[in-house]
Amino acid sequence: MAEELTIILVIVLVAMAIGLAFSIGANDETLASIVGAGVLKFKIALILGGIAIGSGMILFSGGFVPETVGKSLLGEGLEEQYTNYMLLAVLISSIIWLVIGSFAGIPLSSTHSLIGSIVGVVIVYAIFQGGVDLNTAFNYEKLRDVVLSWFISPLSGLLITYVLFKISAKFILSRLKGLNQIEKSEKTFKWLLLIAVIFAELWVGANSGEALGILLGLRQNNSISSSQYLIFAVFCGIFTFLGIYFAARYVIRNLASHMIDTRPSEGFIIQISSALILMIATLFALPISHSHVIVFCIIGMSLAQKKEVDYKGLGKMGLYWVLTFPIAGVLAGFIYFGLSSFGLS
Repeated sequence: MAEELTIILVIVLVAMAIGLAFSIGANDETLASIVGAGVLKFKIALILGGIAIGSGMILFSGGFVPETVGKSLLGEGLEEQYTNYMLLAVLISSIIWLVIGSFAGIPLSSTHSLIGSIVGVVIVYAIFQGGVDLNTAFNYEKLRDVVLSWFISPLSGLLITYVLFKISAKFILSRLKGLNQIEKSEKTFKWLLLIAVIFAELWVGANSGEALGILLGLRQNNSISSSQYLIFAVFCGIFTFLGIYFAARYVIRNLASHMIDTRPSEGFIIQISSALILMIATLFALPISHSHVIVFCIIGMSLAQKKEVDYKGLGKMGLYWVLTFPIAGVLAGFIYFGLSSFGLS
């Protein structure tokens, strides 16, 4: 009976991880800029973006961000392994908090939610399971780097966008004479924007280690084999593609309708800035929030153009971002404590 329950739990966790991959694609809005600029037909844009994000997820499934989520955050006290019920609590907590945020209209980060949930579960495990010292339960150096990256990455996006716009304005845009030259330049930027968006989607997939991190955790505790992990990683890439194609189209179309007046040159600078931040974070195996980076890139563009910034709205958004980590942690801790009370640890 116990063995059957274990098998069922592993199947549930794999299914939930693949479902999480679908939601990553479903909530991706990166393609809105090329759709709004009319660079490609809508369906073609969805297919290309879906292939890029799915490919990024599969190509970087062997380590980097998935390894941080599924292994590297844990210390010697846990032998870098989660139990399956720990992973279940992490997933349930992350999903609940994100669903609450969606219904409340609060923009939340799945990355912050998942990492917060991991911290909450590990703390409860260390306190109530016995034999685990909190000083060795975490890889505190890695956890510190991850949390710091959440603050550094958006600010870096703002700074890079600001600098790139000032450079382009001085050496390219300011030298354009007449409407014809401006239109010709913007047509060129349309194709540069397409390249930037595909590049960004590739790194969005590579940095989205939430689903693969759960699967890597299962591989780490020998619930699935290395070959099964690779197969499921491919499924995650496919379902991320399906998430973009069938679900993200509504978010993308809505955002694109508000971006018709945005110049392709502006969209290019925003997308290439966010892509560079995602690439650097991924290569350092740091899971960051793409949406947070994009928001600050847009703010950087507004500041560079001396446009008004909604600081009140930004402050409210920032508060939600900061609260996500501890709230997800507390929620996950309670869920895991409840499971443990029934001997499911």
